[in-house]
Amino acid sequence: MRSRRSACTTAALAVAFTALGAAPAWAEPVVEDRPPLSEQVSGSPSGADPEQEATPSPEVADPEDLRRDAYVAPFREARSIEYFVVAPTTIPRDAAGEVRRIDGVEHVLTVDAARVEIEGEPTSVLGVNPSSFRNYAPEPSAEADDIWQGVAEGRIALSNDVGTERGLEVGGEVTVAGGRGEVPLEVWTHATSGIAGIDALVSRETAAGLGMPEGNALVVSAPGTDLWELYETLTETLGEDVSVQLVADSPEPMTEGEAVPPSVVEEVIANAESQLGVPYVWGGTTPGVGFDCSGLLQWAFAEAGVSIPRVTHDQWNAGDRIAYEDIERGDLLFWRSDPTAPDYISHVAIYLGDGMMLEAPRTGLDVRVTQVRTANYAGAVRVHV
Repeated sequence: MRSRRSACTTAALAVAFTALGAAPAWAEPVVEDRPPLSEQVSGSPSGADPEQEATPSPEVADPEDLRRDAYVAPFREARSIEYFVVAPTTIPRDAAGEVRRIDGVEHVLTVDAARVEIEGEPTSVLGVNPSSFRNYAPEPSAEADDIWQGVAEGRIALSNDVGTERGLEVGGEVTVAGGRGEVPLEVWTHATSGIAGIDALVSRETAAGLGMPEGNALVVSAPGTDLWELYETLTETLGEDVSVQLVADSPEPMTEGEAVPPSVVEEVIANAESQLGVPYVWGGTTPGVGFDCSGLLQWAFAEAGVSIPRVTHDQWNAGDRIAYEDIERGDLLFWRSDPTAPDYISHVAIYLGDGMMLEAPRTGLDVRVTQVRTANYAGAVRVHV
């Protein structure tokens, strides 16, 4: 087992916008602490059943509206994403070149990343070149030409969660507020990017029009590499001010510490149970007001003195993977239920024992206790301290 390193807390997942009077200006970077890598990586990969039928491509608004005046290259090959790295400002070209030369790195894609407001709600957005980014997208979207043509022509692709949970319908219009004011954009599709915490995609041209930073993020594909060593090399190459987000699953456990003791597990469960009946709210983290699935569990653990990550994918990588027949009270249960990204971890609940669990399910439902569902079940994690 590897030793825990203390330098894995990183800064600036994305950059926020604000407007000061008539002249919009940059706000200070939004700093989101990430857990040590040893708490991000664990277990063995789990993917979709190869026997399952192919998932249909996400719906787009109206292909007849496409002008076809922006060139989009055809899908070339599926590329994995091991890490997503982002800085408050442009990553220098020579630094990106150094990342490309790291042993085991096969592809590096430069993108733009920022926090903007969509219909008044802060949302993490990527500005991408549709011709190249589609090769890194989840399979149902990657081969769908109309998705990327629409993005290239200035429309916005929302994640399945944001689109459905916030009622932002395909074909509707949303107001996006960036560093250069408000811009109306058509919702072209609900298609999850595959990168945890990223909830919308636009073209890099649209990103520039919004005032997003240029080239401040990298998508790193390095299949088969040692994720811990790659993390250290990325940090050494880019500096500790750059946030390094694990996207892939690790083929081997790399966690430390011991499982949360039973007495603390009971505190966590009691905290979660105190929120029964509280509404599901997308992005919600407020007791008595509203929670989403991962926000509820992060709060319940934090109230018991245990820190776990914020988003569902990171919670999936926050402990040891446990076989279904070995799950115990307090283990986290996960599902891959996003139809636009079958391999993406999209929901979490906490196991109560005797086949029951507690969850914040979805918009329209309150925090509740229910039987464990096996459809789309991905696995269980036992959190360590």
